[in-house]
Amino acid sequence: MKTLATVAVPKKRRHGLSRVYQALCLGLFSMAAQAQLPTPVNPTNGAPNGNYLSFMQGWTGDAVDYIALAISGAGFLWIGWILLSKFNEARVSNDPDWGSVGLTAVIAGVLLAIVSFFLNEATGII
Repeated sequence: MKTLATVAVPKKRRHGLSRVYQALCLGLFSMAAQAQLPTPVNPTNGAPNGNYLSFMQGWTGDAVDYIALAISGAGFLWIGWILLSKFNEARVSNDPDWGSVGLTAVIAGVLLAIVSFFLNEATGII
């Protein structure tokens, strides 16, 4: 008596195009797509044509600028969130401590200014 594990299941025939024809169509479509690609934009440092090392160094400098901008923006949002939560905490309490809110605002503003300054200096180095 045969069990399910020993019964050979016949392969189903796939409908559609053969694999060779599929590869040929894919190759033709990809060549048409590659023919319409735009020319790369030069970085702000102005890399000369054909010098790929200078080209990549220019784009690395641009990427560092954008990363520093993202870090400064995230710090601004984080400090804003901390100040809003501190303000809400002081507003809801029976004995509000508004000095704590002001001190947090001053310290956060100074830290944000220092971080922004150092990120600005770091972009000039790279």
